[in-house]
Amino acid sequence: MTVNGFDLASALNIVTTVAVVVGVVFAMVQLQHGARTRRDHAAVDVVRTVQTQEVRQAMAAILMLPDNVSPEMIRNDPKLLAAALAVDSACEMWGCLVYENVVDLHMLDRMVGGWVRGSWRKLGGWVEAERLANRNPNIGEWWQWLYDKIEAEPDPSKALGAHITYRGRCKYSESRMLSEPMQIPGRKKSSAGSVIQPKAKEGLPHVQD
Repeated sequence: MTVNGFDLASALNIVTTVAVVVGVVFAMVQLQHGARTRRDHAAVDVVRTVQTQEVRQAMAAILMLPDNVSPEMIRNDPKLLAAALAVDSACEMWGCLVYENVVDLHMLDRMVGGWVRGSWRKLGGWVEAERLANRNPNIGEWWQWLYDKIEAEPDPSKALGAHITYRGRCKYSESRMLSEPMQIPGRKKSSAGSVIQPKAKEGLPHVQD
């Protein structure tokens, strides 16, 4: 059917095609936004885990041990065993988050990579011994997987330090082009809208990456 020389069928086809294209583009944008939101929430969860007193104290205790500590030393000391189990639980969770692509590998390496490396170097032998003793290959599996992964594909800042590698850059603002920073638990905004940094906590162990 034509009106004034214009084919209505063709016009409807064009409109339909445009609507489909717009719908697909909108859906893709929503999916990307949803994925980014999930990653942001997961990153905040990692921060919350790091900030818990149990994990901080456990990690501090483990990082004071020599590398490849004797499994018997861990088993025979209730406090060290509790600390090792707490570290294992945290590292297992982080490994799963990276594997499921909920948290970016390099993001996690920047946040807790030193802890993951240092704790595995201390307790890797204990994990292996526990696997044999319990006939369970799944003990510490995602912890070891994460350690191997960040050793094979470290964040670029591990070579020279973030203060040099990322000088003058902010990946978050560059990728999202938003003026609003990601909210981290413990940070508050002033009435002017600027982010107020929380007071530094004492006792956070430092690990050489």
